[in-house]
Amino acid sequence: MSRRLIVGNWKMYPTLSDALVLTSSLKTALEGVKGVEIALAPPTPWLVPVVESWHHKLENVHFAAQDIWPHDQGAYTGQASAFLLKNLVSYAIVGHSERRSYVGEDNDLINDKVHACLRWGIKPILCVGETKRLLDADGNTDSYQWSRLSIQLMEGLSGIKEEDLAKVSVAYEPVWAVGTKRPATPEYALEVIGRLREKLSEKYPRRALGELRILYGGDVDVQNAAGFMKYPEIDGFLLGREAVHARNFAKVCSTAASL
Repeated sequence: MSRRLIVGNWKMYPTLSDALVLTSSLKTALEGVKGVEIALAPPTPWLVPVVESWHHKLENVHFAAQDIWPHDQGAYTGQASAFLLKNLVSYAIVGHSERRSYVGEDNDLINDKVHACLRWGIKPILCVGETKRLLDADGNTDSYQWSRLSIQLMEGLSGIKEEDLAKVSVAYEPVWAVGTKRPATPEYALEVIGRLREKLSEKYPRRALGELRILYGGDVDVQNAAGFMKYPEIDGFLLGREAVHARNFAKVCSTAASL
């Protein structure tokens, strides 16, 4: 397994025709990118046609669901479960800030989703993030924001066994930086990710934590990607806006692979 993981969340941007064109472009653009793992997350309605159009499988490129429902089957109109998606995707994004905000998902539901993913062999990507800056310019900590962030992390991973940590990724996405073109600095992200690892060390041994990847998400682009990737503690990216631009996404992946 490549240590670094780059996730491209296409959100609800591409139409079916757009998604198929993007898929075709990415097959070419990612052909020579080695040394980094890549997960593409199309809109759920396009998962089947996108996966089917990916005729020649690149060993390091996988597909991801943008969300999953924790129950396997039943009267859940509009939902897609890990059980139903298990043969289509290798990863699933859970607890994204937009799901927390727009749909009101809480930590218990998100934790159920993490467990459902693991139950059906899908690797969950647990998103956590603060709504306002956790650290000010002098390095002082907002205790309320840290409390909410650490609770998201610990409750999201509640009940996860030590041996399953290697299958889990955490995506740290400061909500105040997403979509603002004001990303956190690499140093800010490094500091918070370090604190998240320290928090997890209260529950898990460090050898197990060494297998857990923590990604950064929050307005990463081709200009600033290298600044984050110079720190080995940052294990990759969760990209949104850049993910639907094949050339830019491939450049970010190449940058992560080269560093």
